[in-house]
Amino acid sequence: MGHKMKKLVTIVFAILASGVAYIVLHELGHMIIMLSAGAKITEFSILTAHVTSVGGSYNNLSDLWLHVNGVAFPVIALMIYMLLYSKKTKNMFYRIFSFVFSVCTIGTMGAWVFIPFLYVQGNAPVGDDVTDFLYNFTHDHHPLLVSGVALFIMTVAIAIMIKKGIVKNYILEIRSEV
Repeated sequence: MGHKMKKLVTIVFAILASGVAYIVLHELGHMIIMLSAGAKITEFSILTAHVTSVGGSYNNLSDLWLHVNGVAFPVIALMIYMLLYSKKTKNMFYRIFSFVFSVCTIGTMGAWVFIPFLYVQGNAPVGDDVTDFLYNFTHDHHPLLVSGVALFIMTVAIAIMIKKGIVKNYILEIRSEV
């Protein structure tokens, strides 16, 4: 297999692996809160990206965590991954996966930046994790606080990506001909 074909296959596999990793972490984030509330998990699907449960005793705090932990759990996992990232490792998949998984995970936080603006205008999507979180959160706080916190976390994550060499190694890998 030629180098360009190997690179293309690696990129496609890294994108698929990143997507699966994010979905698993996202749904695990929800599932952890469901289980902590005493619910019984009835379905966990990577293919359809959802987890369902029955029962459980939820309060305002656990309900908030149920919705935010779908993004918080993958972001925490990403932060740990990035802190352990070795810029000296020259494996093509490692470098490409690290970049794609980072961008994918950080990118999902964009909803937490933009949906609070829609929420303020009364146009937030129904049934979305962010909207459901804001429904309870805004009893005591302004919705745009969520946007600010999400933007801050995204900025920190991007700074870590740059500092740890994830971006540089990705660019070097994509540009390499050998």
